[in-house]
Amino acid sequence: MKLTRPAINAPALAAVCAAFIILVDNSLFWSSLFKVVDPRTAHGVLFAVAAFAILTGALTAIFLLLSVSYLFQPLLMAVLILSSVIRYFSSGYGVIIDRVMLQSVLETDNREAAELLSAAFAVHVLLFGILPALAAALVRVRSRPLLKEITFRLASIGMALTVAAGAALLSYKDLTLMGREHKELRMAVNPLYAVYSALTYGRHRERTPAAVAAIGTDASRKPARPGKKKTVVILVVGETARSKEFSLNGYERNTNPFLEEDGVISFTRAYACGTATAESLPCMFSHLDRTEYSVSKAAQFENVLDVLSRAGISVLWRDNNAGCKGVCARVTMEDLSHGSTDGVCTSGECYDEILLSGLPERLQSSDSDALIVLHQKGSHGPAYFKRHPENFSVFEPECSNSSPETCANNDIINAYDNTILYTDYFLHRTIDLLRRNSGAYDTLLVYFSDHGESLGENGVYLHGLPYFLAPEEQTRVPLILWMSKGYAANQNLDQECLQAKRHEQFSHSNIFHTLLGAFDVRTDVYRQNRDIFAQCRSVKTLAAAPSSHRPR
Repeated sequence: MKLTRPAINAPALAAVCAAFIILVDNSLFWSSLFKVVDPRTAHGVLFAVAAFAILTGALTAIFLLLSVSYLFQPLLMAVLILSSVIRYFSSGYGVIIDRVMLQSVLETDNREAAELLSAAFAVHVLLFGILPALAAALVRVRSRPLLKEITFRLASIGMALTVAAGAALLSYKDLTLMGREHKELRMAVNPLYAVYSALTYGRHRERTPAAVAAIGTDASRKPARPGKKKTVVILVVGETARSKEFSLNGYERNTNPFLEEDGVISFTRAYACGTATAESLPCMFSHLDRTEYSVSKAAQFENVLDVLSRAGISVLWRDNNAGCKGVCARVTMEDLSHGSTDGVCTSGECYDEILLSGLPERLQSSDSDALIVLHQKGSHGPAYFKRHPENFSVFEPECSNSSPETCANNDIINAYDNTILYTDYFLHRTIDLLRRNSGAYDTLLVYFSDHGESLGENGVYLHGLPYFLAPEEQTRVPLILWMSKGYAANQNLDQECLQAKRHEQFSHSNIFHTLLGAFDVRTDVYRQNRDIFAQCRSVKTLAAAPSSHRPR
């Protein structure tokens, strides 16, 4: 017996698929909407119906506008599967797929990206994407003679847009208020906002300049006095570390047993420039303040590494992450993330201690002042358990899979806290290296994380939310300083003064100027009022500084 495929016309199939996506794959949008309007009231129900009509009508019209006879069903299948993927991450992790999130995913390490793919992901995409896509593929699309079919589709597009426009007009006042006060709602619409973000990301990539503008071309330093020790500064760029998990900052668990003994200064109110590495890492080294910063704008200029190099300072970037996002393009860079050192590297991935491999020899061979940037793997999720050696599984039980939303919340926190414990040990080892060499060099360590992390608070996991929506867990990050006595003395730095400033607010915008000040680089792009050390240097030193060292 021959099976007959059910038949349906193209506008009807487009409307059914659009309605399915808006109703089923937009759980983040509906949950966000129902936080703003009460679905138990008549007004709330009417607004929800209007929102459904607007979105379904618009998506139906888009499907029909893009439809070509033999590509129509493949298009619907692709969008159904894409929408299910977005639903998994938006509903399970509370993330929004914007341009920065896309950039983070596309530019991250393949192993890190693979950690997001799990059995739960596969089952979800099968149920909400592949099976509906197969249903859309199995039906037979009825067609008319070409002219009649074109006329029918245009009429259907007009009808879909009329429904959307009519619903918008009936709810115009509420829509206007929502658009102004709750921008997050439009960012949660699946898959329309993700597609828009992808187009924006493509335009951003096209605009990235081939050449960059020089800054700090006047950079210079005073001639070193005879017998002066070389200065070595290590900047550790943390990954996904949030301030509240550091016992140095008041966390109830002892996650910093080593740093507690190292005499560090931990600033409790430090903030990241962004909520994802692709956004915050270039910002950390840029001369642009966060209020004027964008990734594309920063790419048009050199950064502080270039200015320091121009002033005669040796700059080395060592990476155990997914690259420097263009920041280290013009300085020496070593990618150590694919090493094979026993006990430190396993299964093609290395713990952060690899960043210290061969570093003593590099210090001894340097014939100039040096800045060394160590870019950690840190606490990168969702597989937190992979970020630390087994002997650092102190807080147990810990979540040991790549789908934290399937673990008990306490197990997620245990796994994450173990990564902070390992970072504490890694920083201690780095400080110990500098301490052991403080007889030969004046040494300074600065640790600043690129962004924080959500661990299930209010149903949100990971990071990357748009900054205006991001909770403090994603924006408030640890900032830690350690310096040798020789460095403090030669820089006329009062460490008690710095300790007294530990509750003042700082951000990534301070790093550019603090690094210039740390090496006493004189240049017009330096701003003393953004140098963390400036107010704690002796009055005599500040008075002797040129005008470019004074606040602007």
